Amino acid sequence: MIQRIKLCCFAILVLAVLGSCSNSDFSADIELKGLGNQRVHVIYCNSDGNVVDTWMIAEKDHLIIDGDCASPSLLFLFNSMNVPITRIVVTGGDKVKVTGKIVDSYNLKVEGSELLEKWNDFIVKHKTAYQTKNPAILNPEIEKYVKSNRTSVVSTLLVLFDYVPSTPERVDKLLDMIDEGAKPSSLIDSYNTIKGRIIKPATRITSLNLYEMTSEDFETARISGSKPSILFFWDKELDKTKRNTIIEELKTFNAEAVNIVDINIDSDSVSWYNTIAADNTSWKHYWVPGSMMNAEVIRLQITSTPTIIVTDSLGNQKYRGNDELKARQTIESLAPAAI
Repeated sequence: MIQRIKLCCFAILVLAVLGSCSNSDFSADIELKGLGNQRVHVIYCNSDGNVVDTWMIAEKDHLIIDGDCASPSLLFLFNSMNVPITRIVVTGGDKVKVTGKIVDSYNLKVEGSELLEKWNDFIVKHKTAYQTKNPAILNPEIEKYVKSNRTSVVSTLLVLFDYVPSTPERVDKLLDMIDEGAKPSSLIDSYNTIKGRIIKPATRITSLNLYEMTSEDFETARISGSKPSILFFWDKELDKTKRNTIIEELKTFNAEAVNIVDINIDSDSVSWYNTIAADNTSWKHYWVPGSMMNAEVIRLQITSTPTIIVTDSLGNQKYRGNDELKARQTIESLAPAAI
């Protein structure tokens, strides 16, 4: 009888151990148009709280990640040049599916995790604020969400990862509003562990070596010099009406007072020539072979189109976003004669 009891206890212990292992397992099925075939840098915290820092191979825009994680934990994906692709949150037991476009990372579709879906719903709803990286628009929306959702882990995700405070005290104040149960230590630990590995976009651009249409060769597009510059990044996926609006706005600029740099980031140049011909513009037109993987623009981290960057005459970034009117206002403040 004593031996049977010991065996039963051992069986229960084994089942408990196996159960705890399976409860920490997750899978993430990532399918992003434009991901192509490349090595992808994957970082997250495992069930022991240690950082998993590994490289995986994406094939035909598709990547499957199987692992065990601290629950919940942030998971980051970087391309082969270590530029961020996207980030998700994973919890043990998750079978997550993420689909979308690599150049539209704030408009993804996610399935398989209620926490991830709610975070993503907020991002998609406010994607313009995310794309323009404008804290003046995004911060109030996050603050409003936190005040209305104090028991939600999504509030913690938004404060930790998406909020851009003017002072550290503002973060502390928001976190204090959130219930302790909605601030899991695994999530905060994974954020603190991984955040130092994220590369920020360059904010000073002096020149770019790009393929120029007329010369049919690589040329150096000078950004720093005697006048401000406006860089317009686009691709064939960009809404035609939006693109035409930006082009018409660019046509109003005085080319003697502002440097216009028009850059296509499609993976091929098949439709580039025809699109430019229809624009009827006189400035130079550039193409980036290799799309976002091109070394010349990798440091700029162009993850969505349109992206408009305005720099002063020294190449210092003064505006980055997708709003042609705000770009115009920035140019006006730098060089009134440009309009």
